[in-house]
Amino acid sequence: MVTEFKEDLGRYRAYGESYRRILLNPAVWCIFWYRLGRWIYSPDRNLLVRSLGKPLHLIGATWIEAFLQMRINVRAEIGPGLLIAHCGGITLHPEVVIGRNCDIAHHVTLGTRGAGAQGAPKLGNNVYIGTNAVLIGSIRVGDGARIAANSLVNRDVPAGATVMGVPAVVVKQRTAKQIAEESEVTV
Repeated sequence: MVTEFKEDLGRYRAYGESYRRILLNPAVWCIFWYRLGRWIYSPDRNLLVRSLGKPLHLIGATWIEAFLQMRINVRAEIGPGLLIAHCGGITLHPEVVIGRNCDIAHHVTLGTRGAGAQGAPKLGNNVYIGTNAVLIGSIRVGDGARIAANSLVNRDVPAGATVMGVPAVVVKQRTAKQIAEESEVTV
């Protein structure tokens, strides 16, 4: 938990944020609460920690969802280095998988295709998701992909692709070398 959260904070620092601004950022609070929840709900925790921690975490998660409008389920698998640009409107399905060093803007939904549908998005490393983007279904988004604002992604996105539109289509494709160079800069 601590290692992943340090990497999350490192992403904010890399963008020039001061420690004061980071501590006052509600999106950071949400990421911290998610990481704490993953730690509490881990089957490796002793029974006392889980018994006392789960109700406390539930209260905090409910507060975050009600007042910050951010719902990140502890069952979602999120790699270290997550950066949520702005607070509000984030909804991540419990089956979502997010790789390392991903950026998520506000009002983003990652979920299933509809009521009762199975399968949620799986994102690679260094993926950027723009404001109001919706990713639905059992899709894969490759490393270094970029999802433009207001896009609806309902099919796989290749590594290095930039997609936009409703439904989203590839508008630009970067090479593997370009993706590798960009990921070295963001780490």
